[in-house]
Amino acid sequence: MKKWISSIITIVLMAGAGYWAYEKYKPQPEAPIEIPPPITFDVTQETMTQTILVKGKSVYTEQMDVFAPYTSSIKQWHVKNGDQVKKGDILFTLDTSALQTELDQMQSDLDKAKLDVEMNQISIDQAGMTETLGVTEEERKKAFADRESKRLANELSKKALVLKEKEIRKKQDVMSKSTVYAASAGVFQMNEGDSKTRAVTEGQLLGSITNTGKMKFLTIVGEEEMFRLKTGMPVQVRMSAQKELKFKGTVSKVSKFARKSSDTDLKQASQFDVVIDLKPDARMYGGVSLEGDIETMRKDKVTAVSSLAIMRDQPEPYVLLDKGNGQTEQVNVKTGMESGDKTEIVSGLKPGDVVVIP
Repeated sequence: MKKWISSIITIVLMAGAGYWAYEKYKPQPEAPIEIPPPITFDVTQETMTQTILVKGKSVYTEQMDVFAPYTSSIKQWHVKNGDQVKKGDILFTLDTSALQTELDQMQSDLDKAKLDVEMNQISIDQAGMTETLGVTEEERKKAFADRESKRLANELSKKALVLKEKEIRKKQDVMSKSTVYAASAGVFQMNEGDSKTRAVTEGQLLGSITNTGKMKFLTIVGEEEMFRLKTGMPVQVRMSAQKELKFKGTVSKVSKFARKSSDTDLKQASQFDVVIDLKPDARMYGGVSLEGDIETMRKDKVTAVSSLAIMRDQPEPYVLLDKGNGQTEQVNVKTGMESGDKTEIVSGLKPGDVVVIP
């Protein structure tokens, strides 16, 4: 009896172990494959633009040079290097002592010459009253010649007086320029970095006044871009070092002549200078590296969709229009301009449609 019970227990244990091993190692059924949902894109109505990216530098456009009006020495500087000046501010004054001495001498000579002319005229007038015509024809000719000689000499003296007066006025005009004023507002920069008094010559460059409120963005474009540009096009500008700083500009000049470097290397594509006027902004400085997007085309209320949604494996571009409930319809479309990741849809879709990529 005990042997029989032992056999039953053994059989039960073996069956339990077998069932456990089966459950542990039996093959698992494959998990169902989940089909990802299709990628959808909304058809929208928006403003689309095309731009050209350019790079260059900012430069000051209004700079006036300051020259010495005549040879002298600087008597006094009224501004320092780097000062902000207004139009009409005194920049410096020149010494006038040498000019004044010349002017006094010229005036003295003029007064003496005037007196001589007056005396000569009196002498001529008196001689005319007491002059004897002479008896013979020869004596009369000689008297006439003497009288005309004195008259002509006095006339030449009068003309010399006019020239002397002109020279004096010219010298006075020069001396009136001894005080040099700022012709425009801006930052004054000396040609030499000091304000010492020193001798200068007529026409010598002493400094310049730069209007920091007027700047331009100078850049270069290639042949393809040049034909797309026109004056008046708006430009979104940013600093290369601080791209978060935004500025506005307008294309003011597109050169019709290639740069000289392009002429010497025939393998190099021609390049053209472009000038962009910048709107005044206190944050902008001259000599800064800039980037700009020149807007060459703009369309408002454009029907647009992501360029990824447009299929081009057939003769005509098409999209898969979402009809709902997982159903799609192939629709041929006519495309227009492209901007970024969007393409203009001229016909075939309307705003509010949804297209899919299977």
